[in-house]
Amino acid sequence: MARVVDEESDEGLLLPPMSEQEEWSDVVPIPQDDGKHPVCPIAYTDEYVEMTDYFRAVMAAGEVSHRAFELSGRVIDANAAHYTAWVYRKKLIIDLGLDISEELSWVTEISRRHIKNYQLWHHRGALLVLLLDPKDVEHESQDQRVQNPAIRNELQFVSTVIEKDSKNFHAWSHRQLVVRSYGIWDQEMAFVETQINEDVRNNSAWNQRYFALTANQSADEFVLSEELADREIGYAVDKIKLAPNNESPWSYIIGLLVRHAPAMLHERLLPKINELAADTDYALAVSNTPFYWSALVDIYEERAKALEGKERSDVEAFAIEACDLLAKRYDPVRAKYWEYRKQALQAAS
Repeated sequence: MARVVDEESDEGLLLPPMSEQEEWSDVVPIPQDDGKHPVCPIAYTDEYVEMTDYFRAVMAAGEVSHRAFELSGRVIDANAAHYTAWVYRKKLIIDLGLDISEELSWVTEISRRHIKNYQLWHHRGALLVLLLDPKDVEHESQDQRVQNPAIRNELQFVSTVIEKDSKNFHAWSHRQLVVRSYGIWDQEMAFVETQINEDVRNNSAWNQRYFALTANQSADEFVLSEELADREIGYAVDKIKLAPNNESPWSYIIGLLVRHAPAMLHERLLPKINELAADTDYALAVSNTPFYWSALVDIYEERAKALEGKERSDVEAFAIEACDLLAKRYDPVRAKYWEYRKQALQAAS
């Protein structure tokens, strides 16, 4: 007997083998070809073997039918990583003219069992674009787009997933797809700040902040103004105060400035973090975190690139000294890495 999950109750329903069902009597199943002498055959269940043998036959025949569509769902629920089943299911949805909203509801339902499956999220993204072509709303304001039921529902779904698992890579990646496809950048920063306020160590939210800030532009396209740089430096420093040994804000602000405004590392960031390291309320925590010293290495290294002669050597000496401190005292676990960085600085000098 084959067990099929009832979407309403999540309980298994027993069905007779497909070979005994009248509906499938016209189909000759195609077994999987593992070759004559498979080295390590997968121990599939009998139910799964039969199901996929019939599904293989349906695909080979190019069958476009509701029974093929139903079977694709059973195969996917049994093995959500079966990417061929997902591809065929999408083809059937288009060829049969099925309701995209209903399919999204189905994906929502099975996501409870397969929430970190790559194929599920890829399928969901493809469905959304089928449901609402980005070109159809490009003339609308961002506020109008966010109120579109398709976009609003998708953002709500992703928010619910992130609420349950704030570091679900798939959910964040899908959210980026929604924001990028429909150009709804204005509201994203507010969402990100909410997530960071809830968990300042959520590196996924910090990554999303960079995505929202740059509007997914390349380093050549995005211009980081002095005003914007000061805002982000202030924001990052405020979050560093909450947890100095939290790598996320350090990595965020260093990465942002190195990529888009390296001169501001020395001009604007260095005074702020040195001020923090000298503050009696934060001095001990900041001066003992490897991320402070790591930031100094990056800042001085970038600064040296803009200098020549003795000035350059003096600045590189500060970076080399920070590497030594990291290797011997603050980050000995990565001593060899800091030795490598030191050697690279010495070679450049």
